[in-house]
Amino acid sequence: MKNSTSFAFTAKLAIICNAFYLFTTAFLFLSWLKIPADVANFMAVLGLEMAPFVNLIFVIWFIINLIRKKSIDLPHWQTIINLLMLLLQIILLII
Repeated sequence: MKNSTSFAFTAKLAIICNAFYLFTTAFLFLSWLKIPADVANFMAVLGLEMAPFVNLIFVIWFIINLIRKKSIDLPHWQTIINLLMLLLQIILLII
């Protein structure tokens, strides 16, 4: 039971970090948008630093659960969004 609770927490944390990743990426391209420095630093750390790391942990854990054929009690939209966001982060890293 503890394993599935931790996995669900990691999925939710990845969703939150991905949202901040999208906000931070948008703020990098929208120079007219002014936000306070403290908020910008918080968003940058949570989005640009933590999001790829948490997504990678989530995807590895997800693949291990698939290989072991354990039940995954997550909504499909969470899994799809996290997988797509990791793909987007890898693409933006390469560009």
